[in-house]
Amino acid sequence: MPAKRSAALPIGEVVRGLFEDLEREKELTREDIDAHWKAAAGESGARHSRPALIRKTVLTVHVDSSGWLQDLSLRKREILKGLKRMLGKDKITEIQFKIGEF
Repeated sequence: MPAKRSAALPIGEVVRGLFEDLEREKELTREDIDAHWKAAAGESGARHSRPALIRKTVLTVHVDSSGWLQDLSLRKREILKGLKRMLGKDKITEIQFKIGEF
């Protein structure tokens, strides 16, 4: 019985797949996070907070007051969902908010 041949993929699909693989393996930079923070946290939330540090997949965000810490903490799931959508679902898995300088 002859060997079964797999269907050839269009070159566009191959290239797209390669770029998607490269993007998944790319390390997150501060610029990547900063570029998407305002969209994820909202304009007012971004005025009162700044991404400070990322360790493994945990993002630490400094907030300027306890009121904003509470507000952003209440919206953490929504913000995390937005960041995952923009940066990739496995890049950031948790957000920690802390009062601090920025």
